[in-house]
Amino acid sequence: MYKRQGQYDLEVARPMAYSDIPQVVEIEQQVAFHPWTQSAFSESIKGADKCWVVEYGNQVVAYLVQSIYTEESHILNLAVKSTRQGQGLGRGLVKKACADASRNGVITILLEVCRNNLTARQLYESEGFLVLGRRSNYYRSGGRSEDALVMKRVLKPSSVKTQ
Repeated sequence: MYKRQGQYDLEVARPMAYSDIPQVVEIEQQVAFHPWTQSAFSESIKGADKCWVVEYGNQVVAYLVQSIYTEESHILNLAVKSTRQGQGLGRGLVKKACADASRNGVITILLEVCRNNLTARQLYESEGFLVLGRRSNYYRSGGRSEDALVMKRVLKPSSVKTQ
């Protein structure tokens, strides 16, 4: 994504390829409490999930994995390389996910976010997501667990702006 007047060109995000998985997993291990494995990303690509990456200089710096069902979508995974956080890449991918979902007739988008991840929560809230509930001990890693907040956004067809 390239910045243009304070916004990112969402058309630069491209579908994730199998060859991207090693870089995606490296980012995932840097930033995720309970990181996905290579096989999890591979299954998402192979299945019906929408998988997007953003790259700079042939390096993946952000990605999003989203399932889309008839009228519901679920953002399954979103991460930005730690050195690129705070630059609007996550927001750009969320906007892309919402716009694509809206064009495909989706009415509701759901996601889980770690209760303690205030930066991500603020991003999602600023994009119209509201807290729907809580999943206790949802994220588990190394004998520790964290609660997740379930967030929901209701879309209106063609109302999602990407810029």
